[in-house]
Amino acid sequence: MLPIFAPSQSPPIRQAPLSVAIDITSLSLSPPISKYESVYLREYPSTSPTKDVKLLDLEDIKKLRFIENIETQEDEAEYEAGGYMPINTGDVLRNQYKVCRKLGWGHFSTVWLCKNLYENGPKYVALKICKSAPMFTAVANDEIRLLHETKTVNPNHPGYKNIVQMVDTFKLISENGVHNAISLEIMGPSLLHLLMQSNFRGIQVPAVRKIILQVLQGLSYLHEECHIIHTDIKPENILIKVEEPYIKRLIGKVERFSEMGVELPRSYVSSDFWRKTDRSIQETEEDILSPFGEHRASSYPANVFYSELTDYREPYDETNFDTPLWVNPNIEIKIADLGNACWVDHHFSSEIQTRQYRALEVILGAGYSYPADIWSVGCLAFELATGEMLFSPKGSTEISANIDHLCLIWETLGGIPRYITETGTESKKYFLNGHLKDIPADMIRIWKTEDVLVEKYKWKRLDAIPFAGFLSSLIEPDPALRATAAQALNNEWLLCPDI
Repeated sequence: MLPIFAPSQSPPIRQAPLSVAIDITSLSLSPPISKYESVYLREYPSTSPTKDVKLLDLEDIKKLRFIENIETQEDEAEYEAGGYMPINTGDVLRNQYKVCRKLGWGHFSTVWLCKNLYENGPKYVALKICKSAPMFTAVANDEIRLLHETKTVNPNHPGYKNIVQMVDTFKLISENGVHNAISLEIMGPSLLHLLMQSNFRGIQVPAVRKIILQVLQGLSYLHEECHIIHTDIKPENILIKVEEPYIKRLIGKVERFSEMGVELPRSYVSSDFWRKTDRSIQETEEDILSPFGEHRASSYPANVFYSELTDYREPYDETNFDTPLWVNPNIEIKIADLGNACWVDHHFSSEIQTRQYRALEVILGAGYSYPADIWSVGCLAFELATGEMLFSPKGSTEISANIDHLCLIWETLGGIPRYITETGTESKKYFLNGHLKDIPADMIRIWKTEDVLVEKYKWKRLDAIPFAGFLSSLIEPDPALRATAAQALNNEWLLCPDI
């Protein structure tokens, strides 16, 4: 999105991944108070199920197991020398952390919900255990240094509480090598989870304000105190704070599976466990369809800490302008995943950021610093408020994704200053005499954010003006003129009281 389409064109659709899953005990099992109410209520900041985990019957457990078995898991072949560490539920690591269940996985690591058996420190942690090959160890060491900085430099800064903090780090030895382990404070679902709950129609403005304020506070801390660029601000990396009852429900599900004599879902255990035990699931199509009908593909992610659902989007219906999702405006969030972060004076990569949130200067190869994160915040704020991406470029055989991206930026900003089009190692690929190559001038349709909010999303003009002004300060094409996190925190729209 901000698709600037010709009237005859269809907007891009964010496709569903091959497998998605719903964590039925993290969602309310009874109707909300009103049609547009979020499940993040009453018991806030925990989620608020009305059905106790202990009351889940055999049918509930089978439904949950089937859904959570759908999720793609780490490759069992990567449990080898240099790869993942074999982990089983019930293991006690370093005589301190008892493994309760898997939370998620990535190319570099698996993440586990663990109970801290020591009296000091948090009762539960998310334990990230990295692959053991030298390249993965080097990446983990970089992340540990960054996390140590955020943990120690200034705990009194207002943004400190908006960064997921490291609890501890240590080494673990397995048959596959020596693994870095990082224990982190445990969090709940990501903002992508909220967007999915909203059916991608966005969330109401008071909660958008509260979330963006906290994101900017966190970035102010990273930038001003830690001298760190996050480089990957997006909904998946902003996590919702939860309390102990939520965590206990995650553990309670594991216990309930055991009580009901049902094997744990694949998403709860290591792929290595399934390989060694040679499990196979024989479920008939009737078994699969009966609990869910034909709508099972539209379910929610079960992955609690790191959502892999990066490509799910409902088709856009121009006639449907449902009210955005209500979310408790007291929501608390934290910025997660410093795995791609870097120091302001020591970059690890020249290409950063997820495509849709990538700053103009990064596309042009003009270098990057803190302003790149601020650009991503602008994209995030628009997406939360509308449910659709500000920029969703699509490459084709005729034009590259970068050209399409630059065209969308041009249309949204009403142009890009010529001196900006002449900066960067890549600019000559895309611009000639200050104009986009490969895109005829008469094909460019200027549609500024204020007008998009009014015409497409049916905002009142008086509401659209200050929000569009706020966004403009975050996606200013010149990074030297773009608002800093501290400046953005004083923006009129962000400070406006909700009526």
